[in-house]
Amino acid sequence: MSKEAFIARQPILDSKGSLVAYELLFRKRQGDTTSSIIDDMQATAQVLDNAINNIGVTNLVGNRKAFVNCSYDLLVSDILYLLDPKIFVLEVLEAVQIDEKIVGAVKDFHEKGYTIAIDDFVPSIEEFKRILPILPYTNIVKLEYPQIPLGDIEKTVKSLHQKGIKVLAEKIETEVDFNICRAADCDYYQGYFFAKPENLNSDKIDINSFGALQLLRSVYEHLEIEELNSEFKQQPELSVNLVKYLNSAQFALRTQVKSIRHAISLLGYDNLKRWLLILAYANKQNDITEQSPLLNNAIHRGTFFEEVTKLMNLDKNVADKAYLMGLISHLDALYKVSMQTILEQLPLDSEINKALLDKEGTLGDLLALTEAVETDDINKVQLLLDRLVLSVEDLNSALTKAYEVSNNPP
Repeated sequence: MSKEAFIARQPILDSKGSLVAYELLFRKRQGDTTSSIIDDMQATAQVLDNAINNIGVTNLVGNRKAFVNCSYDLLVSDILYLLDPKIFVLEVLEAVQIDEKIVGAVKDFHEKGYTIAIDDFVPSIEEFKRILPILPYTNIVKLEYPQIPLGDIEKTVKSLHQKGIKVLAEKIETEVDFNICRAADCDYYQGYFFAKPENLNSDKIDINSFGALQLLRSVYEHLEIEELNSEFKQQPELSVNLVKYLNSAQFALRTQVKSIRHAISLLGYDNLKRWLLILAYANKQNDITEQSPLLNNAIHRGTFFEEVTKLMNLDKNVADKAYLMGLISHLDALYKVSMQTILEQLPLDSEINKALLDKEGTLGDLLALTEAVETDDINKVQLLLDRLVLSVEDLNSALTKAYEVSNNPP
């Protein structure tokens, strides 16, 4: 893997909030001179090299689509034909001059089954004229949501839908943004609104939807197996899911689980903690393999933190804390309450609490690092790598493992 660059990925969701794709982004190590900045074509080539030859496309995006930025030179070259049209979406950058060569290239990609997207579109008469030659071959237009007057969004979406083109709203940062664009009938959404809880004015959590965390508290308090067995009996859906999980092929038990008591003893307290946290993210406590974007990102964070602590040669106890912090770090968004309220439900180590509430300590720096990667703040990424004495190669290694695990959950 390149020591000079790493891949970041940004999620793309549908109107139901389900994860359907990722945009793959090149990220250059900061601190270099301006003369070392590479062009768009080389940036995308390095992304593809990492995705195909190092990380692996399946590990990076699972069974979802992968959007890649395409410069003028890349579109008129032969490189993109190496990509699987069933997986990759070719995203025409806003800086691309749409001339005869580009029209011919986009038409050919379209005819060969590639999905074509237009990036960063802000509706105006001039912009519609600019992209008009490639619209017949375009599948998706990405709207630059923050730059569009609210009154123009619905009109633009309707116009594109009439041409058979789907609309992706970019830079959706809050649930309010998401609801506005969903009301305008956008098809897809890109941003981190799902990680940012809105209207945090509730002072308690719905007990029915929070059963997993109730049990988690009991596990943290290390209740005896008989007491845990009694509590599981009061949560029949959780009990069924626990037995189903342990009986699944992915757990590879030699004998079938015969009771909740048996399941608890087989899984053990540490793994039971992790399982309950993962289940807390599952949609309405259904089968835990049904991932929500929050669950996917929580598993990604937990694995990333764990891998980084290993690279830093920190104690296994710190690695365990880091993993749990990652799983917990999105529960406020899931239940739309403050992180303070979440932590009041769980008797966690003070180091985890301080990191989640105030970004304090090494764990706080790890949390800040993953947020910087997720929100595309590459200056802060380098600052935190320096503080943690980590290289870009270390970052690549941890991200690669996290991508793999989050697309193949436990």
